[in-house]
Amino acid sequence: MISLSSIGTLLIRLLIGSAFTFAGIVKIGTAVPKPPTLTLIPNLPIALFGIALPWIELIFGLMIISGMAYNHACILRTARILIGSIFIFAAIDKIANPDAFAKSINNFHVLPYSMINIPALILPWVELLCGILVLMGIKQKASSLLISAMLAVFIIAIIVAIFRGYNINCGCFGENSPAAAAEVTKVGWTKVIEDLRWLIASLFLYFYSERQVEEEV
Repeated sequence: MISLSSIGTLLIRLLIGSAFTFAGIVKIGTAVPKPPTLTLIPNLPIALFGIALPWIELIFGLMIISGMAYNHACILRTARILIGSIFIFAAIDKIANPDAFAKSINNFHVLPYSMINIPALILPWVELLCGILVLMGIKQKASSLLISAMLAVFIIAIIVAIFRGYNINCGCFGENSPAAAAEVTKVGWTKVIEDLRWLIASLFLYFYSERQVEEEV
């Protein structure tokens, strides 16, 4: 006899898996190939990340839908690549252009103007460090928890901006390089859903990474 808990677990698995799978398919289907130019060469790593990200989302979603155990090495490895690469490349343009990132933070009007420079200088380095640690599987539980906390703050800030009626960019990937500018999106419920997906993936790492390490030992 099928229990209510097993049905709930199945629905959650289908919801999470379909969210990542659908997002990957939509991004792959709407991607417009661009011919290589000299202006894109300095930003080639970010451009390649933009191409690879939808496929990583698609693979992660299909793994979840397939019924694979949440603590399976393939799921956790894919989640590490997904979250680690997102935070690494999100930090690159912010570190290179702290003034632009400070303006993006100021647009949310959640901090006094005199305090804007502090998170603008520190936060990108925290994102970069956490992204590298997650990608390499070092201090994975602590770094994924910090990433989850940052994502929760981002989500709250975006929701507040939506209710305040702000028509601003999220500032997630910076706005100065051509490749990073392609990832810029306005604050809105679409961005909230996207960040919720990243939060789910980071929570996978937090709750299951330690168990996976024990199994591998």
